[in-house]
Parts: sequence; structure tokens; C-alpha cells
Amino acid sequence: MLDNSTLSQLKQLKQEIVDSKEYAEGIVKGTQRKFGFIVLDDGREIYLNPEEMQKVLPGDRVKILIVTEQDKTKNKDSKAKTSAALQALLHSPLNEFTGRYIIKGQGHFVEPDLPYLNRWIFIPPAARQNAQAGDYVRCKISRHPYPKAKPQAKILEVIGAAEQIGIEADYVISKFQLAPEWPDNWQDSLLSLDTADRTDLTATSFITIDAASTQDMDDALYAQPTEKGWQLQVAIADPSALIAPDSTLDKLAKQRATSSYLPGKAIAMLPEELANNLCSLTPDQVRAALICQIDILKDGSIESFKFFEAIIRSHGKLTYNDVSAFLDPATSSPTSCSPHSTTLSALHALSNALLENRTECNLVIPNRQDYRMILNAQRKLERIELQHKNCANQLVEECMIAANRCAAEILGEQGVFISHPGFRPERLADVRKLAEEQLGLTDIDFSTPDGYRQLMKSIDDDALEFPLRAVLSRLLARSRLSTQRLPHQGMGLSAYTTFTSPIRKYSDLVVHRLIKAKLQTAATEHTPACSEDDLAIIQQGQDNARQARMQMEQWLKCDFIQPMIGQQLSGHVSQINSNGFTVRLDQYLIEGFVETRLLNDKYSFDPMRLRLSSKNLTIELEQAIDVIIKDVDSNRRSISFTLPAAVTSPKETVQTKTAQVS
Repeated sequence: MLDNSTLSQLKQLKQEIVDSKEYAEGIVKGTQRKFGFIVLDDGREIYLNPEEMQKVLPGDRVKILIVTEQDKTKNKDSKAKTSAALQALLHSPLNEFTGRYIIKGQGHFVEPDLPYLNRWIFIPPAARQNAQAGDYVRCKISRHPYPKAKPQAKILEVIGAAEQIGIEADYVISKFQLAPEWPDNWQDSLLSLDTADRTDLTATSFITIDAASTQDMDDALYAQPTEKGWQLQVAIADPSALIAPDSTLDKLAKQRATSSYLPGKAIAMLPEELANNLCSLTPDQVRAALICQIDILKDGSIESFKFFEAIIRSHGKLTYNDVSAFLDPATSSPTSCSPHSTTLSALHALSNALLENRTECNLVIPNRQDYRMILNAQRKLERIELQHKNCANQLVEECMIAANRCAAEILGEQGVFISHPGFRPERLADVRKLAEEQLGLTDIDFSTPDGYRQLMKSIDDDALEFPLRAVLSRLLARSRLSTQRLPHQGMGLSAYTTFTSPIRKYSDLVVHRLIKAKLQTAATEHTPACSEDDLAIIQQGQDNARQARMQMEQWLKCDFIQPMIGQQLSGHVSQINSNGFTVRLDQYLIEGFVETRLLNDKYSFDPMRLRLSSKNLTIELEQAIDVIIKDVDSNRRSISFTLPAAVTSPKETVQTKTAQVS
């Protein structure tokens, strides 16, 4: 037997061995292959071999032992290999997910629709909900793979079969949880409209200008000339007059965050009775509104503004096309516009002045190409149409921007703002080099609003052979919601927010409440604020809606273009990265990716100029190029192109002129 001294020494030795090992915590990161990584809290990434990866799910938080061993296949000076050995599962955020039902032999599985989770998960017999092979399903993890690598899931909902009409919309609605159910008694929490302290503007000739099919109308306009310029009144529907904060209805609206506009299907943020009736500024109906009254000088600058609560009655709904035709002297005036000619003329004049002033003093974002997907009776893609803004669209947009600028001013330093920081910090060095190379600009801080504005105003697209504006636009950060008053560099403004779509955007509804609180507590210092947690929920809801729309659109595009595999078509380069480039087809307005490693030539990537070069071809943004449709994968929603053989042939160098796409 071992004496006490020996046992103590063994215990100490064991503890020393444990202490000498390196343990850590981190998040599981999946890959397109079977292995993965653990991203440690200090930023290091530790390799996780395929066997260990089978025991966890992407996003899991785990405890690991970091194992380091010498590579015996190389010489003694070779770098040691570091990998992770799982020790414990600390937290798994993955709960519900969607995917496709797979039957293989006697086994029933779900193939998760999750990035970097490339495995099937077993569905036991009692949890299958009569799903059929190929069905799209919503599932819940019922047994985590840790530690035995045998995960299980149960089906919560059979979304539908692959051939079901409208399955694309049904699927993304379920995947992104865009439409939580309204309770049957949601009307019970509605507030009674109190008109006692509201200004009666029902006699003022407000008009709404919108698409013919729009029912949730949240703005109406009225304008008249003054000695100094014009007075503009922007009336915005006021759902905050009816929706109680923190009510069940309010919480569900916050969860939705925004109305979602999927191809062929709209999902309103509010119940239809509210969105299309009780709150909508329907002609000849008395409605609650928040008014922004703006005095505009002849040069388009804003002299003063004020907000107040009112009741209004829209005196007519006009369409964009009719208003555009009315404002065009070359066309005959639509009869619908004739009773409102004085108001329309004033709105047209002041909106032109506002635009000229913004162009001179701020920044006007160049019109981007907008697209509309037209679906057939089977809810499949029939065609994609370019959407062109007319002068009526511009008129309404300028009035809304002016009112939103005033909203940002009244909020002060805290509220809900839309911030745009300009260029991503890690790309500022590239921006400086491009500005000096292409424009001769030096010693300018492009991270500031003034520097950004100076750079963008210096670009003359027609005078440059290099697609500078297109390259710079790919180096920008995304605009985000913020509780702090931060610049919106993309618009050249010190601060910006929106309150003009409260029926469709929850953040605008919050701004309504903040503005009304300012009006009601003007004599006090207390004003309610939007918490960071609430703002994160709203931002996530907006992001979900955007991702859902993008995924559904891509799915429809894949199905549409599948029969064209092998065809050669013309397009323009729309995106470039180190792996290849994206081309948008001129005829169908559908994008596909060309992976350069699969081409004959070897390409080098210039990250500053976003340019790919081989010995035979240089690829730049907006460049015209022919491609062949190579492969389409509807499950992964990916479209692959390749180049015609002639383009990459060493015997023929193709000179392709850069094309400016409007």
C-alpha cells in the first residue's frame, strides 16, 4: 500500500498535470466542410476535427481543452498543430429551425436550412407529424448531439410540400417568424381617440399621393406659397393615438418591427383593420395625425418648423402616375388632379427647391435601380421589371425627408435615429489612396461627415474611366438604428430619423411617441427614451424581414433560370471579391457568381480597386461581360455562371469597356 506521503505526492502531481493544461471557452463556428473551429473569447480560432464537430452545433458555447502536438510527418522544426477537445457544453442557442424532410431507407431526417450545419438530424417516429419526403418543416431540437453525436429533433409544423403553390412565401414567413398570431381580443387594448387637444384641420385640403393599390396610407400633404417661399404641412397617420405602449398588440408589432413586402405577398406590421382602416389616411375619413409644419425659403432651406397633434381629412387619393402626368406640361392633366392643382403646383415648386438645396448643401444619393418581381398564377417568377422614379415620387420623397429632418431636430440628443457612419474603418486607408489616385484629394479625413461629403461631391462619373463611385459604395458600412444622435453621412446630415411610416415601421411609431412626449412635457426635463434592448429587437426584426425577402427572391430566381443552364447571356459585373465576381444579366436582371478558381486562368485580386486580373482579362465593377449559366441550386439558393471559352483563351484577350449602369 502507498503511504500518506506517496499519496500526497501523486495528488500534487495530478494537480500539476491538470494545471499545466490549457482550458478555454468559446463559440462553435461551422464551415462548409465537416470540421469546424472554436472562436475563443480572446479572438483565437482553434481547430475542431470532424469527429468532435459532430457533437456540437454552430453557435454553441463550449468548454474545451486546447491540445498541441507536433506534426510527425514533417521535420522537427515544423509548426505544432493546435486543436480542441470538447470538455463541456455550456449553452446552445439553437432551438427552432426550418429545413426539408428527408427519408432514406428506414431513417427519417430533417436537413436543416442553417449556414454551416451540413448534417441531417434524426426525427423519431413519434415526432414526425405525418410529414412526407420533400416537405418543408419547422422543427425543434429535442436532443442535443453532445456528447454522443446523436442529435434528434421533433417537427413543430409541416409548412408544405415543394410543389405547393406559394410555398416560397409560406416557408420564409415560417423560417423568419414574420407573422406572429394576433390575439382574438387585440381590439380590447385599443385606446379611445381623444380629440380635445388636437387641432382640427379637417377643412385643410390635404391630399395623399401613393400607388393605386395602397391601402395603408400613412402620409398626406398640403402646401401653399408664402412671401418668403412656401409653408408645407406633412400629416402623418398616428397609430400611437390608438395603440397602448406595452400592450399585447404593441409587443407583437415590435416583434414584427416592420411590414414585410415579399414578392406577391405583403405582411402588415399591424392588424389589417388598423393598418388599412382605422389608422390609414383614407379620403373623406377623419383620422388622427401628427403634423410637421415647415416654413421653407425660396432657396429650399428650412426656416422653421413645428409639430402638433391634429385630426385631418384627406381630400383625395392621387396616384404617382397621375400626379406625374399632371406635372408634365407635355401631357394632358388627369381629371383626378384638377381639383388639387393649386396644392400640387406648390408642392412641385417647393420639392424642387428642397432637392436643389440638398444637392448643394448636403448629399443626394444617386437613384439605385429598383426592381419588381412579377409572379404568375402559380406564384412563380414570370419576369423582373425595373422600377423608375417619376417626378411625383421625387415630390413625396423630398417632403418626407424634410419632415424627417425636423423630427431629428426635435428629438435632441437622444431618441431613435438612423445613423450612417460612412466608410468601414478598416477600408479608410484604401479610400484615401483611391481619392488621391483618381481625384487628387489629399489631407482630408474621410471618416468625418465633411470629408465624406467633399469626396462624394468631387466624383464626376462621366470624367472617370475607373468606376470610382461603384467601388466606394462597396466600402460603406450599413446604416443602423441608434439611440444616440449620430451623423447620417450618406445623406450628408448631422442627424436623421424617420417618423413618416408609423403604420409600417415600429421605429417610426416609437419616434411618434417620443415627439408627442416632447410636446406634452416641453416645460419639464423628463422625456421617455427608447432602451438599447428595445432598439435591438426592432433592428433584428427589420433585418429578419430584409433577409426573408432576399431569400425568397433568390429562390424564385433559381427556379426561373434553371431551364436556361448552358445558355450564354450578356450582363454587367455587380460585385467582386477575392473568390470571384457577380454578374447581373441584362435581359433577366438576375445575378450569378463566377468562381475564379474554376476558370482556366489564375486571377489576382486587388482589394483596394475591387479588381480581378489574369493574363488575359481584367474584371472591374459595372463592366459588360458575357457569361454562361453553369449551375443552379434552389436548395442553397445559389446561381453559378462561368465564362465562355473564348474569353479565357490565351490566344484571344478580350478588351471589355467599362459600362456605366444608370
